[in-house]
Amino acid sequence: MPSRIARRPGPALLLPLLAALFAIAFTLPARAWVEVHVAGDDVRLAIDRAGTARVEHKVTLKISGGPLRALDIRGVDPDAELDPGSYAVPFKAAQAGSLTDATPVAIELLPPDARPREDGARRTASLRARFDGKGLSRGVFVLFFRYRTDLMKRGLIQQDGASTRVTWIGPLWDDGYDSARLTVELPAAPDQPRVEEARFDEAGGAAGSDELGEPLTLSTVRRALDRDEIELLRPYAPKGEALRWTVRADARAFQPTPAAATPGADALGRLADAAAGSPDRGRTLYIAGGVALFALYSALVALKAREHERLARAAGVAPRPLVPIPLAPRAALAGLALVAGVALELLLRDGTAGAALVAVATALAAHRTPRPERAGGALRRPGKWLPVAEAEAFREPPRARGVYLDVSTRAGKALLLALLAALGAGVHAVAGASPYHAHLLALDATALLAIFCTGRLAELPPDPAARPVAFLRDVARRVRRTLKAPAGAAPTAAPKRAAGAAAKASAGAAARASAGAAARAAATELRVVGRLRIPDGSPDADELRLGLAPRAALPGFVAIEVGVVYAPGAGGAIGLPEVLLRVAPGSPCEAAVERLARSGRSSRGRRPGERVLAFTPRLPTTRMTAAIAAALVRAVTTPPAGATPTKPQGAGAPRAPRPGKKAISAAA
Repeated sequence: MPSRIARRPGPALLLPLLAALFAIAFTLPARAWVEVHVAGDDVRLAIDRAGTARVEHKVTLKISGGPLRALDIRGVDPDAELDPGSYAVPFKAAQAGSLTDATPVAIELLPPDARPREDGARRTASLRARFDGKGLSRGVFVLFFRYRTDLMKRGLIQQDGASTRVTWIGPLWDDGYDSARLTVELPAAPDQPRVEEARFDEAGGAAGSDELGEPLTLSTVRRALDRDEIELLRPYAPKGEALRWTVRADARAFQPTPAAATPGADALGRLADAAAGSPDRGRTLYIAGGVALFALYSALVALKAREHERLARAAGVAPRPLVPIPLAPRAALAGLALVAGVALELLLRDGTAGAALVAVATALAAHRTPRPERAGGALRRPGKWLPVAEAEAFREPPRARGVYLDVSTRAGKALLLALLAALGAGVHAVAGASPYHAHLLALDATALLAIFCTGRLAELPPDPAARPVAFLRDVARRVRRTLKAPAGAAPTAAPKRAAGAAAKASAGAAARASAGAAARAAATELRVVGRLRIPDGSPDADELRLGLAPRAALPGFVAIEVGVVYAPGAGGAIGLPEVLLRVAPGSPCEAAVERLARSGRSSRGRRPGERVLAFTPRLPTTRMTAAIAAALVRAVTTPPAGATPTKPQGAGAPRAPRPGKKAISAAA
């Protein structure tokens, strides 16, 4: 059996071994692969009145492998002016609004490629985003970048009648994505924007009506005071095809804004152009107007303070300005605050600051109701009551002289109307430039009302001998008119059956009734006098009352007096009328009014053996006061001789009410 012989490896085995060793020794480092997919592009397009737009992109990228160091974006606006501050942030951090893990991004506009595409079309502009550092690793990121473009200059904003067509073309994405979104901000206009569904060909012309498909864009409109916003949403973005968005807006949204109507000189700039024609002359006019307004308002505040102080000192009280500082700085500050407030209202869009300064000027010009310098509860000095003829006691007191800044006087009304007319002319002039600023200027009339409607004569302590003249004169007139009709007369609106029963009365009964009515009218003939109280040692009266007395009164009757007591109030003194009946205790007159005494209060009189019954109306009106006084006059009047109460002639005849009961129950 032959033996085996060991064989050495031949050249065929050495060659593979050497190749493997060479591959191991000279192997190059492996390079990672990168795959990028665009999952969405949320675009915001903010357009101003000049047609310049700011484009903001939020591109969602899904990265596999990595790292991603650069990304080319094709189809951007060719005149893009890049804004700094681009970045990329993980998707979860973007949803949370955090930029902690943000990666800075350098955006550059690639030079245009003059070579045409394979289909002959011109190549679009492109951007390149370079991610600093290590780039973007595997995951989902949001790329944020923005730039500016002039849509008006590029012809993408075209007026079409009363509306304007706004067109914008988005970038090209090779893979496409779902839910394409575009938000367009437009200047505010009367008509709201809307989406246009017509499709366009690549040359920019409108397609035929037969090529219009179903609406593919959902829109949501949100309107504000200065901006209109329309949000457009499409179900998908096609692969390798640029999205063309078209919006119809009001043509007035893109009207150029005049230079004088820019923020900071809105109403004043337009008025300067209309009035002066040159900025320097308009500025001079406004400075002169401000100086005149300052001088006028400061003078009005000072004159009002002097006038009110003079009247208050004459009434025995101290003036009370709302802001208790010396007059000179108060008047100057009021004028400065008013001028500054009006200027800020016309210069700024927001009128809060100007209105606050006008309110300061109003407070500096206003006055509070004066208070007596001494305690008002001091007892009066002894005095005497003197009867005065009605014509002399209740004649109209003389008007106050030298009062021009009080709305309760004729001169004050005329001056206030003249100033309000001047203010209305200014409001009309400003309304042509800005209705909003015109409304603010009209509300500044409160500064004038503070001068004319505070510190009035009615707020001063009243003169008890002059203030109640008009009130007491009206009470006397009403009492006379009430006493003309017999107390038992039937109402004018009596039922028909009562009138028929009265018509069936005999001629003798009618004659007796007429005679009784004449006798009662004669018995209730009224004497009206004025009663003045003169304090001892003083030539001036300190109170005026109305005295009433029937010519035929019951024994024990002393007097019926109507007076007015003034109580202090927030807007001046309040007059509270009171009716006093003075009788002798135990007399027939006291017995006749015993039932009426339950509605009043009893007290002692000025003389011994005199009782006073005081009645106060529920409301301090002349009608209720006169009703109480007339009821008391009838109650204390002596019945005519031989007069007997007449009974009703039938079941349906009206029953005469008891004397004074109806009037007292209605007024007391």
